[in-house]
Amino acid sequence: GIFRGNQFCLLSFWSINSFAQLNISTNLRQDGIWDEAKEEWTLISIDEEELTFFEFNKEFTMFTHTTPSMTSAYIIKSLKENEEQYEYRLEVISDVGNKYLMIINYQNSSLRFFYKTAGDVVMVHHTIKQTWVEDV
Repeated sequence: GIFRGNQFCLLSFWSINSFAQLNISTNLRQDGIWDEAKEEWTLISIDEEELTFFEFNKEFTMFTHTTPSMTSAYIIKSLKENEEQYEYRLEVISDVGNKYLMIINYQNSSLRFFYKTAGDVVMVHHTIKQTWVEDV
């Protein structure tokens, strides 16, 4: 893929700039459920109009996710970088106690949440529109 400016900004933030606040905007949401038999994701909904914002604190211990209908806060419990996959894996807990695996892939411009409910593995996939940092 082409290494675009917004992806470089994301990479630079984690590698170098620990005194800036990372912001990510998204412009597409797709929800899917893992189909064990087919070994693939089954798309259950798509929203091409949902603009959302993720705002990470400068210490990278918390973030908020703002959607058209609500704002949720999350604690970052762990962060692992996978340079070969161009991604970061975060274990996060929401402000109501739900646990998620969050994967930010800056090569594919995707931000995904994974969680289990009623025996199913669910994925919420957001397409990254833009990333930027703000000095705090």
